[in-house]
Amino acid sequence: MFGYACEKAMKFTRPVITSVRLCNGTVNCSCGAFIVLNEDGWILTAGHIFDSFVAFQENSRKIREIEEQNSRGTSKIRMEPKWIKNHSIWWGSDKARLNEVFIDRKIDVAVGRLEPFNKREITEYPTIKNPANMRPGTSLCKLGFPFTTITATFDEEKKGFVLADGIRSMTLFPMEGMHTRNISQGKSADGTIDVLYVETSSPGIRGQSGGPIFDKACNICGIQLKTNHMPLGFKPEVNVDGKKIVENQFINLGVGLHAKTIVDVLRKRNIEFMME
Repeated sequence: MFGYACEKAMKFTRPVITSVRLCNGTVNCSCGAFIVLNEDGWILTAGHIFDSFVAFQENSRKIREIEEQNSRGTSKIRMEPKWIKNHSIWWGSDKARLNEVFIDRKIDVAVGRLEPFNKREITEYPTIKNPANMRPGTSLCKLGFPFTTITATFDEEKKGFVLADGIRSMTLFPMEGMHTRNISQGKSADGTIDVLYVETSSPGIRGQSGGPIFDKACNICGIQLKTNHMPLGFKPEVNVDGKKIVENQFINLGVGLHAKTIVDVLRKRNIEFMME
């Protein structure tokens, strides 16, 4: 059902990899996805992709303060081992950086413009579904980069991260589901945008955050944000090593930013896009 749609979506869906080095020397990586919207290099992704960068900015301030105090005194103040000391976001290319970034964490959306942007690398751009034509019961597909172990090292001499081989050839993974409900969360912080989410009958998987949710014609109905765990009210007992354990049963449902809110955000920022 989604063969044609996935073939199209794979042309404008790219990985975003966040690398952090903690004060204790540990290097951690995480992966999400983003959509390239137009030939000017504008992209759309989840706002929470930038949470670690916000933490890095706060941690950097604290680290500077402690370093200044340590340079003046005889006693040494220790850094918190899990503070982020170095941070990098890789936008599918070693050269590309994201400029003109706008993040609305309440909505959980982010847009920005890649520079430099090579138009030849993107052969097709997305079409956003007309929100008036979205209906619960419609089959949808999510696309992203799960099931990939991402590792990196930190080069002290160059003061930068080095991603392990194979990262640049990560495989996209599609996952189908049904549009189950629309979820309204009121207005944006400035009161100008209706905050609406699309729920799907399948969960989002790590590595799909910020990636597209689309119908069989590859019209973008949303971007994946999170998974809700809804209790079913069943509490069966199981016997484990002679002990009775009560297991609460849940259904895992995906939650993405609805096309209506996406369209409103892009129009407010004067970002060009195609719509059904």
